[in-house]
Amino acid sequence: MQPISRRVFPWLSGLAAAPAASTGCATLIQAKQWAGAATPAQLVLIRLTWGALPADHARIAEMGIPGYIDWQLAPENIPDPVVERWLSKFPALAQGAQAIDDAAGQDDYLYTLAPWQRIYRAAYSERQLFERVVEFWTDHFNVPMSDGMGLKLVDDREVVRAHALGAFRDLLLASARSPAMLLYLNNAESVAEHPNENYAREVMELHTLGVDGGYSEDDVKAVARALTGWTLRDGPGSTQQFYFDPGVHDTGEKVVLGHVLPAGRGIEDGLQVLDILATHPSTARFISRKLAQKVGSEQPAASLVDSAAAVFTATNGDVRQVLRHILLSEEFMAAPWQKFRRPIDFMVAMLRALRPGLAFGDRHWIVWALEDLGQVPYAWHPPNGYPEPAGAWMNTNGLRNRWNLALTFPFASEGWFEDIALDLNLVVPQTPNAEGLVNAAAVAILGSADRLDANDRAMLAHFVTDGGNPTLPLAPEVRADKLPTLIGLLIASPQFQWM
Repeated sequence: MQPISRRVFPWLSGLAAAPAASTGCATLIQAKQWAGAATPAQLVLIRLTWGALPADHARIAEMGIPGYIDWQLAPENIPDPVVERWLSKFPALAQGAQAIDDAAGQDDYLYTLAPWQRIYRAAYSERQLFERVVEFWTDHFNVPMSDGMGLKLVDDREVVRAHALGAFRDLLLASARSPAMLLYLNNAESVAEHPNENYAREVMELHTLGVDGGYSEDDVKAVARALTGWTLRDGPGSTQQFYFDPGVHDTGEKVVLGHVLPAGRGIEDGLQVLDILATHPSTARFISRKLAQKVGSEQPAASLVDSAAAVFTATNGDVRQVLRHILLSEEFMAAPWQKFRRPIDFMVAMLRALRPGLAFGDRHWIVWALEDLGQVPYAWHPPNGYPEPAGAWMNTNGLRNRWNLALTFPFASEGWFEDIALDLNLVVPQTPNAEGLVNAAAVAILGSADRLDANDRAMLAHFVTDGGNPTLPLAPEVRADKLPTLIGLLIASPQFQWM
């Protein structure tokens, strides 16, 4: 690897200054300082996709911003041949929970294939916004894969992916009935004599109302009682399915958030509780704020949260309509570079930027690399899901690992990584000189040369030429020698970390 110029390193090191400024405004100021300009179309692409490709720029230019957003909000109408062909090679992923676990017992390859398919979908799917929303709900209704890979993958398929852009109430019900969730939060063992409060607490604190949503300990106890008997039908291993057992249900009267659940009922208790939670004003605000935070600013404007919550209520929790409102709002358009890319966002954005020249073999090196960055899909153990705020990821070790990955991965072009091939000439077109090379690389990696100011471009050109004239013809051997590190510097740059 080429040594980094002393003129370039301070620019790269600017990313590390942000964590020193505690959190909040100081961090965001640091982000804006390095972020560069963005048109509304560029901002939409940065936030809706995992990394905009030239085809995305062409589509939004053709469709306009509202048209592009509506197109992405209807993933059922978007062909996805690359992902479908890839998934067809791994039929085990589409099987039932027990069959998946049986296959994993015979070949532990599936334990890396499962998170790799999550990364692959994000990097190669045409349904980019859908994959971002899937990631959101995967964290929101978190169940770690360590509690059962087969159940987790079925939960991903039948809960999150099936309802990601539908009615929130349907998604909540599907999660409550999911064998993975029933086992993870112990509701499968909750009976009248000993109601288990784990799921009752988390369904209010994490899934619906939020920690300040207005519920009490009495509500937790009442919800736990209402959900007794929501269990799994007896069966071997992971073949279990949701089953309501009236024999262990608490049939007494209950009061949940001021609503009286009369005595003598069965599964209706739990269904009414989920309806109460799904339609509660606190849920509308909590979900709307989290969605606005996911696709917009880490601290979304109160006016946007209010208006999105109103849409949530008016549409009975239609996630598609709430997202459309957020993405077309003035507040969304007025808040560029407010989001620090989490490790998986960073990784997938890198893969998409390099995608024209990238090819993978059978070894899932990317999953192992995400272990160093701290965000392997399906590997978060607490029920709250991987954290969203920048403060969770902006630390010395995390940034160092990003830099190491950014500065080494482009050397896949020189065979550094087993089963990964990279042709950088397909990523960055030929240019006559170093000045052109820096601009072309910025377009490929950052989406626009405007993301670099004149000083940025001068420092990078100085690196390419070793201090020579950046307008003179660039020898092919110099391009080949400097291009991997140039791309690595752009991937490691502050501009690439913020969206």
